[in-house]
Amino acid sequence: MTRKFSLATCLLGAFFAALLVIWPQPAHTQQASSPSSTATSSAIPREERIKVFDQVWRLIYDNYYDRNFRGIDWREQRNAFRPVAESAANNAEFYRTLRQMIGKLGDAHTRIYSPEDGFDRYRPSGLSVGLIVRQIEGKPVVTWVEPSSEAARQGIRPGFEVTDVNGEPVKAALQRLRDEVGDSSTSIASELQIYDRLFYGPRDTTLKAVFVDGEGRRKSVELVRRYTEFQRRVVTRQLPYKVGYIELTGFGPEIERDFEQAMQQMQGTQGLILDLRNNGGGFVTTVTQLASYFFADETDLGEFITRFGRSTRRRTAKLRNVYREPLVVLVSSRSASGAEIFAAAMQERKRGLIIGSNPTTCGCLLGVSRTIKLPDGGKLNISDTDYRSAFGRRIEGIGVKPDQQIETRISDLIASRDRVLEEAVESLGRTIAFGSRSGSMDFKLRIPNWRPFLPVRSQPATQSQR
Repeated sequence: MTRKFSLATCLLGAFFAALLVIWPQPAHTQQASSPSSTATSSAIPREERIKVFDQVWRLIYDNYYDRNFRGIDWREQRNAFRPVAESAANNAEFYRTLRQMIGKLGDAHTRIYSPEDGFDRYRPSGLSVGLIVRQIEGKPVVTWVEPSSEAARQGIRPGFEVTDVNGEPVKAALQRLRDEVGDSSTSIASELQIYDRLFYGPRDTTLKAVFVDGEGRRKSVELVRRYTEFQRRVVTRQLPYKVGYIELTGFGPEIERDFEQAMQQMQGTQGLILDLRNNGGGFVTTVTQLASYFFADETDLGEFITRFGRSTRRRTAKLRNVYREPLVVLVSSRSASGAEIFAAAMQERKRGLIIGSNPTTCGCLLGVSRTIKLPDGGKLNISDTDYRSAFGRRIEGIGVKPDQQIETRISDLIASRDRVLEEAVESLGRTIAFGSRSGSMDFKLRIPNWRPFLPVRSQPATQSQR
């Protein structure tokens, strides 16, 4: 029997969760399994605390994919953090200590979730204040606002800079979170986890935040941390030059049928844009299934390798209806895990052009075969397999470098301009018009009068399943 792996976010705290996390796993994931309850942070008996700590340490010691623990003395981490865990005043402090110890591995996929987090790998969920903040041009800037959210109703827009959260300057908050989160697979993954914890707190509680708009005007608002389920979705559009567009916010079995229908809709298009910029990964079986639509023959996507050297290769299936037209794949720093497998395969096989908004993708690509339930109700993900692409490339800690990079600017966000998408449409337009000669031509097409859209999102797909 073939062993099935799911790839695990700032979260993503939404990593990543989405880093699913992440991707790291979303920081905003409290009470996911019990939407009507309120998160608590109660003291737990010292004996139970020690039991949980020792079990977490041992599980990682016995199962981690790297026998050398990425150069970290794992025994020494036990000696350093066990006394701190024993003296923790409550569950929040205890799990903060566990996260700090696990963070020493610098691994976005090995993540621990407290009982209050309510983590469920099959139902990605968490807390949201209705907006996303990322570092743009060195500043903490709103990159997305949920249309129906309180943030939107109070006039918060993409491009606004956040300066204070609950009376604390954002720079100080980010530094505090940086110390708490520790290292991750890459500096990109660490940054995602830090930013996704910026508004972290108990469910249904209010925070106060101060923003500065594009004209330098300050705006103070109150936002509520609300329970949200982050559904993986398939979003389709028709763009100029008979170009099709599909956005995937994650890889999971529930989207496979929707993707098949989307590909049927794309028949007759002369080029396709696949948007993975907000895709934190998911199940590798789904990655393999969806990649099959772009290769006429069975194609090797790479292998997962355990610490004992056992290998499981992933190959596409041979489908009846294969999309043969030009392909562009959009990626960003939030593209993690399964999204990186997909992008790397298209790049290595020269099946598609990779256009990104960042120098690399997340660089968060390891295998997590199961989620372990702890005695106190917490849960633990352990990276138990490493990954190599079909060409022997390691993505973890490195990422996928786009063939073209179009950096996002604050002015673009304010103007609702998506220059990455614009470049993808223009690139496909040239290819459709001039074929393989288009790459060497020094000119720009005049795009018809259309307004690029910012894809509808409910949260970064830096979610729990990798």
